Amino acid sequence: MTLTGCSFIEDRSQEPVEIIDISDGTRSSYKGGSNQQSDTIEYTVRTGDTLGSIAKKMLGNAQRYLEIAKLNSIEPQAPIYVGQKLKLPSKGLILVQPRTTKQAEIKPEQTTNVEEQRSEMDALLSEQRYYEAIEHARAQEDLSDNNELQEQLIIATQNQVRLFREEGLTGEAEGLLQILIDDGRLSDSSQQILLSNLAALNVEQDLAEAKQLADQQEFDKSYDILLSAWQVSGARLESNALFTGTRNKVSENYHQKALRLYRNQELDEALIYWDKVLTINPSDDLALVYKDRVKSLKERLDSL
Repeated sequence: MTLTGCSFIEDRSQEPVEIIDISDGTRSSYKGGSNQQSDTIEYTVRTGDTLGSIAKKMLGNAQRYLEIAKLNSIEPQAPIYVGQKLKLPSKGLILVQPRTTKQAEIKPEQTTNVEEQRSEMDALLSEQRYYEAIEHARAQEDLSDNNELQEQLIIATQNQVRLFREEGLTGEAEGLLQILIDDGRLSDSSQQILLSNLAALNVEQDLAEAKQLADQQEFDKSYDILLSAWQVSGARLESNALFTGTRNKVSENYHQKALRLYRNQELDEALIYWDKVLTINPSDDLALVYKDRVKSLKERLDSL
C-alpha cells in the first residue's frame, strides 16, 4: 500500500525502557512519557559498599559521593552499614544498556587480571586480613587509575586503624595513615578521607591527654586541649565519651569558681568562667542561667 499526502512519525515515548530497581535488586520498567518520576530513589547498602563505590556504580562518577552524603544528611566520611537505606539522586542514574556487538567481542583474558585483583581484595576484606589487603593494594601497578581498588584500600585502612586503636597502638595507626597519605598514587578524594581519619586520630590522642590533665586537676591545660578539639570537630564530639566525660569534669570546676566569684559580686570574673564553659558546651544550662543573672544584676547596678 502506498501512502500519499501524509507523513508518519513513530512515537516511542511509551515504549518501556529497562532500568535497575535499586530497592530489591530486580528490574522494572519506566515509561518515558510519565511525568511522575521521583527526584530520588532508594538504595540498600551491600557488603563492601562505600559512598564512593555507590556513586560510581549507580551514578557513573565516584566524586558524586558528596552529593549522596548531602542528600542523606551524613558526613562524607561517615561509616555506612549493610542494609542501610540511602537516597540517591535519580538524575544521572545509570540505565541498563543492551550488550553491544563490540562489547561481546571483548576476550575474557582482557579482564582476567582485574577480576583476579578484585577477587583477591574481596577475599582479604571478608577474612578481615586488613593489613594484607593494604599491602596487596599498594603492590598493584594500576592503583593510581583504579578507583575501585582505592576504595577497597580505604576500607582496609579504616578497619586496620580501628584494630590498632582497640589494641592501644595509636602510633602504629598514625604511621599507617601517614604512609598512605604520602603515597602519591592516591586520588584527592582518597587523600582527603585519610587526612580526616588522621585528624580524628590526633583528636583522640589529645583527648586522652586532656583527661589525664583533668584527673591531675590541671583544669586550665585540660580546657585548652578540649577547646582545640571542639574547634576541629565541633558537635561530633558529643558522641565521644572521652570528650564529654572530661568536659564535665572541667566544667564542674569552672562552675564552682564562677559561683564563688558571683557571690562576691566579682561578676566580670565569674562571666569569664561561664563563657569558657559555654564555648565547649553551648547548651550548658547552669552557665546559661547564671550568665543571664549576671547580665541582669549588672544592669541593675549600673542604674543605681
